[in-house]
Amino acid sequence: MSKSTLAEENTGKKSGKKRWFAAGAVVLALVISAAVFLLYENYRVYGECYVEAGVEVTVQDFLRRADGQAFFAEGSDSVNSAVPGDYHLKIKTGVFTHNAILHIADTIPPTGEAVKVNLELGEECGAEAFVGQITDATAVAVSYAQNPEFSKAGEQEVRILLTDAGGNRTELASELFISLVAEELTVEAGSAAPPLKDFVIGGKNASFITNINNFDYTVPAKREVKLLVDGGEYTTMLEIVDTVPPRLQMKDVRSFTKVSRKPEDFVETVEDVTEVSLSFQEEPDILSPGEKTVSVVATDKGGNETVKEAKLTLEVDMEPPVIEGVADLTVYEGEAIAYKRNVTVTDNCPEKLDLTVDNSAVNLSMAGEYPITYIARDASGNETTAEATVIVKEQLYDINEVYALADAVLEKILTPEMTPLEKAKAIYQYNIYNIAYINHSEKGNWVRAAYEGLADKKGDCYVYACTAKVLLDRAGIRNMDIIKIPTRRSHYWNLVDLGEGWYHFDTTPRSDHPTIFMWTEAQLMEYSGRHYGSHNYDHSLYPEVN
Repeated sequence: MSKSTLAEENTGKKSGKKRWFAAGAVVLALVISAAVFLLYENYRVYGECYVEAGVEVTVQDFLRRADGQAFFAEGSDSVNSAVPGDYHLKIKTGVFTHNAILHIADTIPPTGEAVKVNLELGEECGAEAFVGQITDATAVAVSYAQNPEFSKAGEQEVRILLTDAGGNRTELASELFISLVAEELTVEAGSAAPPLKDFVIGGKNASFITNINNFDYTVPAKREVKLLVDGGEYTTMLEIVDTVPPRLQMKDVRSFTKVSRKPEDFVETVEDVTEVSLSFQEEPDILSPGEKTVSVVATDKGGNETVKEAKLTLEVDMEPPVIEGVADLTVYEGEAIAYKRNVTVTDNCPEKLDLTVDNSAVNLSMAGEYPITYIARDASGNETTAEATVIVKEQLYDINEVYALADAVLEKILTPEMTPLEKAKAIYQYNIYNIAYINHSEKGNWVRAAYEGLADKKGDCYVYACTAKVLLDRAGIRNMDIIKIPTRRSHYWNLVDLGEGWYHFDTTPRSDHPTIFMWTEAQLMEYSGRHYGSHNYDHSLYPEVN
């Protein structure tokens, strides 16, 4: 073999070794990369997670680094955080699915609120009745620590156990009261008072503390009843209920269109122990003629309802009202008129029949003749009018006529043997009891005002003062007119001197009914001060008052 051939052979061998080394390096690099990749992927997920029952668990709780694309894969156990235990989960993150275990533990005992229970003798209940507001992340079983004595009357302590799914326990102390009387008794409205035996369940000696015969058994209500049983006081409730609906007897109605109707119009009789209200189930159509069905709802105090039907037959009313008794009227100036006196209106449909008087042209304070119009209108709008005249005559007031009226009054109320004080008192009382108060009168003519007080027997403070003036004058009693300092409202009264000086004398009635008879200055000013200056006057214009 030549040297050149040997050299070529050696060169080929070396080249082959280099290829094997290069391939091995590549494989090794791939193996190492795969191992690192697998190690990285496995490192991304926690293999186990421990939580307290009731805590919400998400896939992020198992990841070392957040991955918004991760999720619990198919084959994972269904997790219920309220049930302690181990849950096997499959977590998909990246290209791999990882196995993990969720451990749910319950280490916190339950809590609850003790509830007092009242039972009647002979009744029993479960432990759950003694507990309210139970709080725990897991299901809680409620049981008696020791069974109560349901056959024993009176109060006793009851111990209750709360046990959750983790085996944690809480013991509560509650109370049980066993009553010898019914907790509540129900009677129908209209019944008689129930007997004692209906209230008492056990015991040897029982009596009422509350007098239940005083209850109104026609009104639904709850009434507290106290009883004495075997020396112990018990409280129960008597409930009066109304469960029986009203009984109705209906009647049909014939009428005219546009005449409004009430439910009562269609009811002949209604019977019920309690008060009954009536209403329409639907408002009837009263605008169009014809026969209609009307439904009336009767509702009693217990809320019971009865619905019954009746017929409403309507026709159109074309007949106008008839006015009778219209005549001319004559009055004196200042007098009032009863325009409708002796005037009657009739119609074939008397419902909503209306009579008005147009007296806008009349002036009762000035003599003259004035037209008036009577207008009668029925429910359908048919109208009738009638005309008349008001004749207002001038009112002439004669002082002698007023004196005659005053003398006639004094003859009835005074006797010769009366003292001046007694005469003044009689005049005061006459004004108080015989003149009706109205809040206006014509001022400036005391003779007219006195006439109105004596003849018409009505007027305001000016009329009262002027009437008192003429009566005092004719009785021989010294007197003087007095007026309040002018304000928004004026007021008039009298001063009287019976021989011992001046006193205040006010016969005008007031809302608080004072008797301002022979009052001193101090009395009147004290009263005036309490009543917004009711009698303030200019003292410089009058003599000094006692």
